[in-house]
Amino acid sequence: MPRRGKGEGSIFQRKDGRWAAFVTIGYGPDGKQRKRWVYGRTRREVAEALARLLPRAGYGLIQPTRLRLGEWLERWADERARSKGLRPSTVQNYRNYQQLLKPLAATPLTRLSPLAIRARFAELAELSPSTRRHLYQFLRAALRDAVRVGLLEANPMDAVDPPTGGTVRPPRAWNREQVSAFLAAAQGHRLYPMFYVMLTTGLRIGEAMALRWQDWQGEKLWIRHTLTKQRTLGPTKTLGSSAPIYLDLATQTILSEHRTRQAEERATAKRWLDHDLIFPSEVGTPLSYRNVMRTFQALTEQAKVPRIGLHGLRHTYTSMALQAGLSPKQVADRLRHKDPALTLRIYQHLQEEDRRQAALNLDTLLHLQKQRLT
Repeated sequence: MPRRGKGEGSIFQRKDGRWAAFVTIGYGPDGKQRKRWVYGRTRREVAEALARLLPRAGYGLIQPTRLRLGEWLERWADERARSKGLRPSTVQNYRNYQQLLKPLAATPLTRLSPLAIRARFAELAELSPSTRRHLYQFLRAALRDAVRVGLLEANPMDAVDPPTGGTVRPPRAWNREQVSAFLAAAQGHRLYPMFYVMLTTGLRIGEAMALRWQDWQGEKLWIRHTLTKQRTLGPTKTLGSSAPIYLDLATQTILSEHRTRQAEERATAKRWLDHDLIFPSEVGTPLSYRNVMRTFQALTEQAKVPRIGLHGLRHTYTSMALQAGLSPKQVADRLRHKDPALTLRIYQHLQEEDRRQAALNLDTLLHLQKQRLT
């Protein structure tokens, strides 16, 4: 039998002439190794298949009976932050979740029971529904990966119900008439171009405030950063969020006119710190989210349209784009959603809200009918 190539791992040729290899990916409850096998017609074919499995083999070096939950969560969170390019705020949330689960941290991974997890979530009942839901999703995802790499036979979170309590606010958006009313009220305000761009592109507010002039290249607008709470440029929400989007001619004209006005503003300003931002403050520095929100709410009241959050502009774009006939995939690509199903879920929520508002009582219906007759 030919010898294995150096550094190729457990590769060998079978009696039938085929090549085979295996890699240890974990251990079962009985302590025996769990192996993943690959086969091929040539040594090279098997070596390449084995190389794809080796990143998972590192977990096989862990003794599941000795590995504790806290150790796994720390390792999993660090690896995920590196591989997914998570934002600092998300990494900090992961650390917070680990702190909330600290009473379970010393529990051996293989001994973690659904009852223990349920008891811990019961102790966290005073937390907001949103925090408990995110904590549930964090732990479920970490333990799901532990199953995938062979550290657990089953995910104990499968026997733990999602946290209840509180209501999830449905996405809110404007219709076409309300968008027109808002833009009419905002016309002439220095932040009008930013709100206009958000409505025609579906940009997140942090992405809009982080745009630089070098990011705009004619019909293309490159989304490279988001503005952090510290008012510095940080990475986008996900790796897929960093991408170019195309602009229509009207939006390009709005940006061109805005650049001219900004040059005039910079020339007459007593103090200007240039950061190359498309939408800076009155002195050139990054905008404050609080000030933008205050301006947005004032313009909303002036336009006499329903109050929505700044993220509601993204939902408004989603609704208008789908109603205009764009496919879910086209809208998802523009929003930089990885899965078009997420785009459709948002739209379905918006439709449900419209149907809910259509549930008028008899007095209201009769009043509307009377108005039409007169």
